Amino acid sequence: MRIGFIGLGRMGGPMALNLMKAGHTLVVHDTRREAPGLHLARGAEWAESPRVAARSAELILTSLPGPAEVEAVALGTDGILHGAGRGAIYADLSTSSPTLIRRIHARCEERGIHVLDAPV
Repeated sequence: MRIGFIGLGRMGGPMALNLMKAGHTLVVHDTRREAPGLHLARGAEWAESPRVAARSAELILTSLPGPAEVEAVALGTDGILHGAGRGAIYADLSTSSPTLIRRIHARCEERGIHVLDAPV
């Protein structure tokens, strides 16, 4: 499966590596350009934005610090909403706001993108 993974910090970084070990193809993005060093060395592709990461992914995962980051990555002008295709699945692994996730769900549903709130 082709997975877009956004947020490669303490939680997201190891999760992304485990997905790669399981044989999935990853397209990664993080605000810190140095964060995906190990992922890129192991074959992940770099995406310049969440939009680019989502563009060719069947599944998009985010592991971000909080609601402000989730909103920007999901709904911003260069966000997942503007890159993911109809039928894609977006799962937010962050601890976020239920109100925000409902808003993201409504916006994504209009474009045929499925949303899962899956805090870790």
